[in-house]
Amino acid sequence: MPKANITNKFVSKVTCDRAKAKEVYYDEKLSGFILEVRSTMTKTFYYSYSKNSRRTMRKIGSAETLSANEARKIILNLKKAQVSNNVASIMAEKSDTLTLAKFFREFYLPYVQKHVKSHATNESIFINHILPILGTIPMQSLKKIDVMKLHSDMMQKKKLSPATANKLLIFLSQAYRLAYEFELFKTPYNPVSGVKHFEENNERQRFLSKAETKRLLNAVQMSENVHLKYIIPMLLLTGARRGELLKAKFEDFDEMQMLWIIPTTKNGKKRIVPLTPELYKIYKQIPQESEYLFTSKVTNKPYTTFYRSWNSARIKANLADVRVHDLRHTYASALVNAKRSLYEVQVLLGHSTAKMTQRYAHLSNESLHAAASCAARLF
Repeated sequence: MPKANITNKFVSKVTCDRAKAKEVYYDEKLSGFILEVRSTMTKTFYYSYSKNSRRTMRKIGSAETLSANEARKIILNLKKAQVSNNVASIMAEKSDTLTLAKFFREFYLPYVQKHVKSHATNESIFINHILPILGTIPMQSLKKIDVMKLHSDMMQKKKLSPATANKLLIFLSQAYRLAYEFELFKTPYNPVSGVKHFEENNERQRFLSKAETKRLLNAVQMSENVHLKYIIPMLLLTGARRGELLKAKFEDFDEMQMLWIIPTTKNGKKRIVPLTPELYKIYKQIPQESEYLFTSKVTNKPYTTFYRSWNSARIKANLADVRVHDLRHTYASALVNAKRSLYEVQVLLGHSTAKMTQRYAHLSNESLHAAASCAARLF
């Protein structure tokens, strides 16, 4: 059997000869660590061990959900827990005694940090709300009533929003699905199944009128932050998320095709924003002081926030209730009011589904009045 140093780089590059159904690679350093590569390019990690004097293969997980380092760590943990070479009994014991806190540290946290872009939210919910109450409970001993009580307490006692309380159910359910996928459970088990989410009514509808936009743009022109006069108009003209613009580099702008290529968005995919004449004019005015469009004069690094200068500008424009995200909302509303299709709005905003776009697709009061006035023709 071929041997290899099974690393993340090796896994990403290795292929299987089309003439063969599969290739199996044994790790050079860790005995029992195996990578199976099929002709379909499916790549799976296995643990090979001795059971009753016979070799047995246990699936660790797919390379799509586990890195080589994570798979290696799982096998090392299994080896440490192994008693009398009886892995089956170890897994049965592990399944019965694996607490949420232990699973979070050894399995869930390494997974979300690699595969979930906004993993800080997942970590916060676990550390602040789940682990203090449920951390010491074995995962397969947790009951639905325990989940329901904690879910209710987050709203009733802690006075948190429905959206925050519902994240408890989302992240906890994900943890149980991962535990089964990692084969830490003998049978599927998820105490979150069937627990109803609280109704969320947080679709705040706020977008700027032409007069408000003009006041805001005048205010940012007078800001002490020399970059704010570029940042705010660019957000209004692109509907980009704040983080996307703050991380933007000059090399991301293709002046030949007149495109801004955002390499990684919130959903982990590349997005392309057209460079309209108005946007291009602002872009060309930005002083090129580093590889990034906007670099803080204090840290010489890209901004992580510009809240202080933004807050001063919106107050000066008498728009204290307007958030930075409302600029994205305003962009989407302008497209809808111009009778652009929902699909066009979805693509330009970089949403993965039309459902996500729907909250932006409302019409302005002016458009609604114009539509409703059509009924007057009956008279």
